[in-house]
Amino acid sequence: MEITQAKPSQNNKTKFCLDLLPGKIIDIQFTNPLTVRFKLTLIGYEAGKYLILKYPPQAKNNQYSDVLKEGNGAIVRYIVEGERGECVAFSTTILAIAFRPEKLIYLAYPKQIESRQLREVNRLQTHIPAKISINKDQHYDSENLLQGIIIDISATGCRFTVHVNSGFLALKKRQVFVHLLSPIDNESVVISAHIRNNQMQGNRLNVGIEFAESEQQKMHNLLAAYAIDIGQ
Repeated sequence: MEITQAKPSQNNKTKFCLDLLPGKIIDIQFTNPLTVRFKLTLIGYEAGKYLILKYPPQAKNNQYSDVLKEGNGAIVRYIVEGERGECVAFSTTILAIAFRPEKLIYLAYPKQIESRQLREVNRLQTHIPAKISINKDQHYDSENLLQGIIIDISATGCRFTVHVNSGFLALKKRQVFVHLLSPIDNESVVISAHIRNNQMQGNRLNVGIEFAESEQQKMHNLLAAYAIDIGQ
């Protein structure tokens, strides 16, 4: 897996900030004087200065007061989904604890970040119409299928995007079937798969899908067919 380090150039700051939006749940680990991990909500940040997190609700009545205090170091980790598919981590320290109007933690903005690719296989950006069903036997033209676009793909998985209405939450992490049309004969090809993650972007839902291992040869053949079709 590829490990990359990024120093705090102006371009890197901009890219880093775009990956951390308010409301993001991040993992934070303290090691002094004891090892403690929390999952906290990001409230906001000022690039180059600080990040603001919600105070952990489980740390009531001065619990962890020896851990959650100014000057203590911590390691922050979070997942960047979508095209990049990375785990990002950085070291930081507590700058301050705010008590009013709500308890908040101020962390020092990182001087550098580390990222690790989560995918072993790179994906090719595409624009392939596709549909998702829960039942393998449903026909491609069935109204019960969820219709969208595959925006990146490999033999092991893809990212499926679909327009959703206001109030739509997410798709459950479960087994599904991806329906595509072969570019050779326009026949429906059904791929057994599993939903791994969801990410809302405006009014679109991006769904991370992993194909079943038994389907990889079928996917290799299908990808080859799309490549031949595009090249003609």
